Amino acid sequence: MAAVTANQITPMQDGDITHSKAAAERLYAGTMAFYDASTGYVTADDNGGANQFAGIVRQECDNSGGSAGDKEVELYAEGVFRLKGSSFTQATNGDLVYAIDNYTLQTSSTSASKVGRVVNYVNSTTVDVLISLF
Repeated sequence: MAAVTANQITPMQDGDITHSKAAAERLYAGTMAFYDASTGYVTADDNGGANQFAGIVRQECDNSGGSAGDKEVELYAEGVFRLKGSSFTQATNGDLVYAIDNYTLQTSSTSASKVGRVVNYVNSTTVDVLISLF
């Protein structure tokens, strides 16, 4: 899978919402977002695991025409989210998962940002993940 460039419908259960300043880019609803390690602004780039997971984007935030910090993005910081990846099995339940871009998970921490823990295996490309940033 590759990073997405459009809004996504990401099924989820209850969760808390946070607000953070967006980088000068477009953040799509239903995708994963990260804190840029050098600026602190929210970005769609996990930077090979260097950027810390910030949450799931609640509503699209287009700050591509502005400067970093001009807009705030709403993020789900807690809850269970149905997310995509590859090579998941029933044995993936309970495992930590890591983002390799704004829409793709893997079970390896190599060059990836920790997102949360699998609480339900759906199929080989889909799992329910518990995130809790608090």
